[in-house]
Amino acid sequence: MTAATLDRTLAALATLAALIVACMVVGIVSTGMTQDFFQSARPAEAFVAYLAGGAFGLRFNLGLDNLFIVVYGALFVLLAVRLRAVLDPWANAVALAAMLLTALCDAIENHHIIEMAHATQHGLALTAGESQLQMIASAVKFHASYLATFLFAFGFWRLGGLGRVIAGALWIYVPLGVVISVLPVEIAQPWVLGRTCFFVAAFVLSAALFWRSARA
Repeated sequence: MTAATLDRTLAALATLAALIVACMVVGIVSTGMTQDFFQSARPAEAFVAYLAGGAFGLRFNLGLDNLFIVVYGALFVLLAVRLRAVLDPWANAVALAAMLLTALCDAIENHHIIEMAHATQHGLALTAGESQLQMIASAVKFHASYLATFLFAFGFWRLGGLGRVIAGALWIYVPLGVVISVLPVEIAQPWVLGRTCFFVAAFVLSAALFWRSARA
């Protein structure tokens, strides 16, 4: 793959990632169903009641999120290739491994929700332990992403210009996430929105950076 092709591919994947997140937001607003509900431990009855409230909307958003996992996974694999010349090999490898762990936890989280929806529809019992494990998987997912983005940000910084703006957005994403991890769920929502804005901004800016680089 030539450097220009790599940059165009990264730009396309970053653009697609941002568009998928936008579609997910529209889906959540229009259906009222979101997988975020499952990122906190709750009584089994709460999960059953939520799943009964709109299984189609939840499955639709999970389908988008599963596509998002594939897209951002591919994006960060190719980003690791792109940053080889400017980022220490060990830092690059650890960042990529952490992002792949993020994708793995994200997939496990989504498919567990699908399994719970299936169980509810077929009269199978859910347990509180399932929601507790779901919360742990979600927390590990986010923290792995914080490590990955913190390290990849050094590579973006070395690219200069717009790369440094992206690095700044990624570095802000990390402390926002750490704060969210220790806040009570009831008051964390504005922080969650802020975290989402920063990583979507990083996708949009990355698309602009790599489109520009491909044309240079």
